[in-house]
Amino acid sequence: MSGAKVIMADVFGKSYDALDGSVQPLVLQFIMKMQRNPDSNGLNLKPPKGAEDKRVRTARVNDNYRAVLMHYADRIYYLVAVLPHDDAYDFAANILFDINKVTGGIELINLGSLYGTLSGQAKKTDSTSTEPGPALFKNVSDADFERLGVHASIIPALREIHSEDAVLGIAETLPKLARDVILCLADGMSVEDVWDQVSSLAATEDDVDPHDYEAAVERPATKEAFVVTGDIAEFGRILSEPLSAWRIFLHPAQRNLAERKTPFKGPARVTGGPGTGKTVVALHRVKALADRLPPGQAILMTTFTTNLASLLKSQLKDLGGTALLAKVDVRNIDKVAYGTVKETFGPEAPSRLKDSDIRNRWIELAQESSAPHFDGRFLDAEWKQVVLAQDIRSRDEYFAARRAGRGRRLNRPERAQVWSLIEEFERRLDRDKAAGVIQLAAQAARIASGWSDDERPYRHIVVDEAQDLHAAHWKLLRALVPEGNDDLFIVGDAHQRIYDNRTALSAHGINIRGRSRRLTLNYRTTRQILTASLNLLENADFDDLDGNPEQLRGYRSVLSGARPETRHYPTPAAEMKALAQRIGGWQQEGIKPHEIAVVARTHAVADSALQAMHVAGLTAVKVEDSRVPDPDEGVHVMTMHRIKGLEYRAVAVVGVGAQHMPLPTALASESEDKLQHGADLRREQSLLFVAATRAREQLSITWSGSRSVFLASGSQQNATSA
Repeated sequence: MSGAKVIMADVFGKSYDALDGSVQPLVLQFIMKMQRNPDSNGLNLKPPKGAEDKRVRTARVNDNYRAVLMHYADRIYYLVAVLPHDDAYDFAANILFDINKVTGGIELINLGSLYGTLSGQAKKTDSTSTEPGPALFKNVSDADFERLGVHASIIPALREIHSEDAVLGIAETLPKLARDVILCLADGMSVEDVWDQVSSLAATEDDVDPHDYEAAVERPATKEAFVVTGDIAEFGRILSEPLSAWRIFLHPAQRNLAERKTPFKGPARVTGGPGTGKTVVALHRVKALADRLPPGQAILMTTFTTNLASLLKSQLKDLGGTALLAKVDVRNIDKVAYGTVKETFGPEAPSRLKDSDIRNRWIELAQESSAPHFDGRFLDAEWKQVVLAQDIRSRDEYFAARRAGRGRRLNRPERAQVWSLIEEFERRLDRDKAAGVIQLAAQAARIASGWSDDERPYRHIVVDEAQDLHAAHWKLLRALVPEGNDDLFIVGDAHQRIYDNRTALSAHGINIRGRSRRLTLNYRTTRQILTASLNLLENADFDDLDGNPEQLRGYRSVLSGARPETRHYPTPAAEMKALAQRIGGWQQEGIKPHEIAVVARTHAVADSALQAMHVAGLTAVKVEDSRVPDPDEGVHVMTMHRIKGLEYRAVAVVGVGAQHMPLPTALASESEDKLQHGADLRREQSLLFVAATRAREQLSITWSGSRSVFLASGSQQNATSA
């Protein structure tokens, strides 16, 4: 007999990750056996009794585990899950496969999970004696649901929904299009708006035959939900990595931004909290622009740090291969600036100094100065936030300059003293043929602003993590691309600003009025983790990247999971001992070591955590610079700055006590500059928020001694002590 083609559903990864390490290797062996001969007696391939869908099959992986598959078109099988024997039969009896009438793609409908979740919500409501409100979708007809792409088997469940919380509770049990449709309807969008903004964007252009699975398997909607490959090596690679590492999925609600056919008439901006898919939108936007790029033109994709630039380059390669990378220059913004300066000055270009080196030089100059009431931190900030931000090059310009955001007022004699120190500082840098990275950005912006449109190197620029860029960076980016359609596409979130760069886009000729969008659905983090993370930001004010206030109103998650742990310990040693026990417990629950991160504010605390895990016999590795450890190196230990842009199934944030969070050395003196002190506090708060929102399923926040001020409000008051 000929072998079978096995197609892997995206939901398969969840059951695979839950398998014991001794069972996981058997899955690849099972797939190989199916490909050779699915009729083998050893596989025991058969339909389960009482199944809703007569095409569903189960097959033996070993004596205790069975695979759940859907069979169609002679010898093609969709692999959905591998579960313990009885669980597999229960699961198989309550799933359906169908071709979606809108997308034309094959979708899996898990009726058991859907109605089981609804039953649990009903019991919870009964136990609290809460009267349900009116049915949430009472004004949406069955015909409307089906026209929007919601399968008929789901509609009776939707009639039982009475609150947005219930919608969020069932969202992750639904096929992707149905999920996006009901979330938008729950937000108050009309049926026609949902069709225009969601369903029509996911609709296939050809006629849908509800029985033609061979045509359905080739459509984009199927390939977004299933891995269509017969290559056993490809299966092996997929099973060895988390799903997020091999596929960058774009939801229909985001596709309108990323693959928009009508050009933006100028710069466009997308904001949203962590996990809302801003970076995914940016990556797909690059691909869409590259597909339409005239020969001889190029795109720049840039971000603040080298680590994130490397990650973006890797993800772009996953998305479009080397052909896409050939059209796109992926570099962090400081390399873009230095490249511009070096191209102009050649061997005479200055060497680059890191921000920490620049700060140390300012501290040294301040200590030598006859004006001791200006410390090095103040002078460093004044130089970057006023002089370099406004490209000030003379004493008169400095005397006339606005100092918005600077809390300490300077009279004319004081400005004269500061300017003299700035002149001396820059003279020393020139002597050493060196320059700071922000200084180089200002110089590069000056150079590029003199170019004609024909000399500008890029047709489009896409910016990720826009909140971290300095004013000089924005001046440079504005000068590197001609003004016009789709010139700048900007994504970011001021709630995640972890560097001291604050500016408004409009101040640099980047007008985004009428071309700003906000993403509110979190597809990565559970609602429980999201709630705990948002509590960390209470009472803090943030901007929308253009000088206007912004909140995370409506920011919510479609996922549900365990409640985060917040715990106090009497000593650092007790905290680290408990950390090792917690990491061991997560691993026993089936979370792989490399899917766990331990995060600290300082290298010293991170090193203590690393040592505690080694003492406990756990494999762990310190993650520094741009190197990504191999999976067999164990748990990833790093600082809060290093985890930016990454995500893990479980995250333990340690050392969140008053002595480390906020870090005293990261704060300007409140008496010296009250506004700068407040900005520094918000930056530290954002750093903790970023660390917490890297967790997908499990989050732990611990400390010893006094708790951080950021943990003193909201649900954090319910923390327990050990």
